[in-house]
Amino acid sequence: MSQQNQSRIIEILKYFWENTDKEHYVTLVQLQNHLQGMGMSPDRKTLTKDIDILNSIGFFDIEHDRSVQNRYYITRRYFKESDIKMFCDAVRSSYFISDKDAKEYISAFETFVGPSAREELHTPSFIDASVRTKNNNVIKNANKISKAIKEKKKISFKYFDYTVDGKKEHKGNKKYFVSPYAMVIDDGKYYFAGFEDEAEIVKTFRIDKIDTLSVTVIDAVPQPKTFNAKKYASQTKMYSGKESEVNLYCHKEVMYGIIDKFGTNVKTEKVDDDHFRAFVTAEVSPTFFGWVLGYGGKIKIEGPETVVKEYKKLSKNIV
Repeated sequence: MSQQNQSRIIEILKYFWENTDKEHYVTLVQLQNHLQGMGMSPDRKTLTKDIDILNSIGFFDIEHDRSVQNRYYITRRYFKESDIKMFCDAVRSSYFISDKDAKEYISAFETFVGPSAREELHTPSFIDASVRTKNNNVIKNANKISKAIKEKKKISFKYFDYTVDGKKEHKGNKKYFVSPYAMVIDDGKYYFAGFEDEAEIVKTFRIDKIDTLSVTVIDAVPQPKTFNAKKYASQTKMYSGKESEVNLYCHKEVMYGIIDKFGTNVKTEKVDDDHFRAFVTAEVSPTFFGWVLGYGGKIKIEGPETVVKEYKKLSKNIV
């Protein structure tokens, strides 16, 4: 195929992709006029062959409608319109994607739908009441961490928090050196777990609270044999704590919440028609206790006694 023919076919595809769907079509005359404006003069027979070539590729379908006049439009693309709409809503509702990045992603998604659906992509199907990160480097940092995990290298970064007057502050201007093991999305936040050199333990860090991250040439500390990424990802990790077997006395209304947090394989036993016990493995931390407290007394910690005492102590401090 000559370079001229290749350029023409690519231009035809681009024109169909950007301008047609089931509600927007073009005729061969319109297509000829468009190509003539670009210095190309194919006849109708050539255009028909070009469309057949595009259909033979298999990534999309250009349909020929003869009902009124000969007209053509793309009927199938890489994704359905409902898929792209779902992707856009997921981007909008994600805490760790900044407003700037969200707009760029949605603009990119526009290229996968026809003209009828593009305007709808900018209209959310829900009211988003969540707060979004102001850190525009979250995705870049996540990619760097992923690279470090793959290459088994340490990363270095500064970790910030906010002062009481709402200003960003690096604690002591400290630089962290961490061997990353896994990234975790929990409650809409993006975390990663890794071995921190100074503390000499596996810790969790919020990716949106990281500055000046770089992948070093230093080999990472090997993962502890007890580290299980899947198990780690199933537990809330804003505060890391000591892992423990915990017995929970639960009202029947919270069964969904138990399964949602600990999985369908969680061990339970019926107590009566309204209550059950759940035997879970959890990292005992303020976050875990906060999760229990959030059910307003419908979940009670029965054991072990050390965990019960710790929970009571925290509850007393809160009061």
